[in-house]
Amino acid sequence: MPQIVVATPNPAIDITYAVPQPRLGQVHRVSSIVRRAGGKGLNVAAVLAQLGVRSRVTGFLGGRGGGELRELVRDWPVDQDWVDLGEACPTRSSVAVRADDGSVTVFNEAGPTTTSDHWDALTRTVSQALAPQDVLVVSGSCPPGTSSQDLASLLTAARERGARTVLDTSGPLLVACSGLADVVKPNREELSQATGTTDLAAGAKALLENGTGAVVVSDGPRGMYLFAGGSAGGAWHADAPDVPVVNPTGAGDSAVAALAAGLWRSPGVLGARALVEAVALSVAAVVTPVAGVVDLPTYERLRSQVTAQVVDAAAQA
Repeated sequence: MPQIVVATPNPAIDITYAVPQPRLGQVHRVSSIVRRAGGKGLNVAAVLAQLGVRSRVTGFLGGRGGGELRELVRDWPVDQDWVDLGEACPTRSSVAVRADDGSVTVFNEAGPTTTSDHWDALTRTVSQALAPQDVLVVSGSCPPGTSSQDLASLLTAARERGARTVLDTSGPLLVACSGLADVVKPNREELSQATGTTDLAAGAKALLENGTGAVVVSDGPRGMYLFAGGSAGGAWHADAPDVPVVNPTGAGDSAVAALAAGLWRSPGVLGARALVEAVALSVAAVVTPVAGVVDLPTYERLRSQVTAQVVDAAAQA
């Protein structure tokens, strides 16, 4: 049975403070604190687990934070295969301050600086885990010091092992490495920043011309687009149903989990059904307060309600 390997190069200890009415320059009493293993890749793994799909997680850990993260993940239905960078490269923290009105302010640490030797170790770890028809998800920001060649080597190794890949990152790394991934999943802002155009279809076309098989673009409450290349290519859009939004931060990670599960269950080009699954699962995420958690009844209900419509890619802007 194929497996899903989730590489999260820059994981974090997610710390959420509940503060009724946060204000800059004031002292606040925190009403509750939640500490959770975080980072986009771990959110993907957590959502896969709720779908009944076991995954293997890897990435860089270090210091006391790395030890805490291992413990926090220990009871998850995942296999852990981390690259330990030691005490000199501690795992970062990400602090979210949640107000009573639902707004969230997030403070993300940059993470430890990595070297090409560190990335070589991660590439070896991933290569040893992968087999043909497996799925590799590379999700989230990359630590300081990461070069495009570092990430490209990881994706190339996965391709050489016969695995399929989903890439969810941003900036220059997205453009430089998109051609080595089967699927890339930026949001509208990330796509614009990476390609230099606000035209959604033109940005997706640029990534397809780089060689990626499909571009899935999330567009917030306006839903999601799928642009697929090759002979079976096309463009689809699915609206996001209107639901009470509790926390939008895990929506993109849930969409990535849906795409990875789609590739895992059915090799080949992603199409309209994959887009429906991604939208349904991302909407099921925003109704929960914690990133990496989805409301499964909402997901099951929306799977039959969301529809994907063929669109004229040239008309999208």
